[in-house]
Amino acid sequence: MFIQLAEEFATAMKSINNADQFSTDHFSTVMQPLNSLAEISTKTVIQLLNQQSVLIISIMNDSVAQTKALLEEKDLTTAIEKQKVFTEELQAKISASAKEAYDVVTNTSEEVATLVKNSIAEASTLDK
Repeated sequence: MFIQLAEEFATAMKSINNADQFSTDHFSTVMQPLNSLAEISTKTVIQLLNQQSVLIISIMNDSVAQTKALLEEKDLTTAIEKQKVFTEELQAKISASAKEAYDVVTNTSEEVATLVKNSIAEASTLDK
């Protein structure tokens, strides 16, 4: 997909080199797919960073609470059971976060595919 977008951009840039075709509107039209791609990428990175920040903060807070609970626990069997429950909850939390990240990347992939498809369709109308 990115290769097609780059090829389309190169073709469009060649058409800009023709002095009789150059205009600000034409340049804006040519650059729009790359601007959109940059916006999509930025939005995705921000979403993923926010998700990871929430996950890390949550894990740290849960770990501190678990450590305090284990320090207060006198019975070894109960402490082991609490640790087992904590580990299972931690695993579920990490799995949920990974699924959310996968969903974000999947949505981004679909957006980029649509962008490339629309850009190619638009470029083919410009060539005519």
